[in-house]
Amino acid sequence: MPKVCLTNDDGSESTGLLTLAETLSPHVEVVIVVPDGERSASGKALTLNRPIRLKKRTNTDGIEMIIHDGSPADSVVLARCLVEDIDMFVSGINAGANLGYQSMLTSGTVGAALEAALMGFPAIAVSLVVEPNEWFNSADKKRDYTKVCEITRDLVLRVLEKGLPKTVDALNLNFPSRIPSESRIVVVPPARVRIYNELEKRVDPNESPYYWLKGMHKDAPQNSDADVVLNRGNIALSPIVIETADTASIEDLRDFMSD
Repeated sequence: MPKVCLTNDDGSESTGLLTLAETLSPHVEVVIVVPDGERSASGKALTLNRPIRLKKRTNTDGIEMIIHDGSPADSVVLARCLVEDIDMFVSGINAGANLGYQSMLTSGTVGAALEAALMGFPAIAVSLVVEPNEWFNSADKKRDYTKVCEITRDLVLRVLEKGLPKTVDALNLNFPSRIPSESRIVVVPPARVRIYNELEKRVDPNESPYYWLKGMHKDAPQNSDADVVLNRGNIALSPIVIETADTASIEDLRDFMSD
């Protein structure tokens, strides 16, 4: 039976993670390697300046869990070194969409998938549009992840059977908040930017200023992942390609540097 390692940037109590593990377990051997708490917006950061502490346990479904105090990308390194015969990594299901390169390069969910891809494993990052009050409350039991997990399971089994396309290093899968029966998976490129970041200045009770990063949504570019999910209510599947410097871009840069 294939072995799939699950991780995320939301921690070991994430409803999306645990529901996905339960959904996959009849079909594959599941192991979970996951940070011990919220690590959103950590990208592909690795813990290089201190030890990583971990604990092992088996959850109520009999699934082995390694819970650590590092980053999502650390999960992949730990899994590769501590767990034998992993066939694939799945990162998520993240509470909050990771649409467009801007979010993908910031996301700990996508960062873990990138780390796995760089090590040569097939990998999928899976995310779901949620309300802002759910972004840091991934253990919320009110949201039903059943349909998201079933669709993700089918994609995981397809990748295990067929492998990824030879030009694709990993997959980024994003779901709308609600999935009507007519929703379908659309293969589409990521948007470049979908949020314009601003600073909001505030003053604390001691009259010292502090700042919040405030994301202002831009219109989703037509036929992008953001457009498919946010405007059309479909499911976006986008390729993650690490080696993107093609011959034309190399020649363009050589021309730029020449006298």
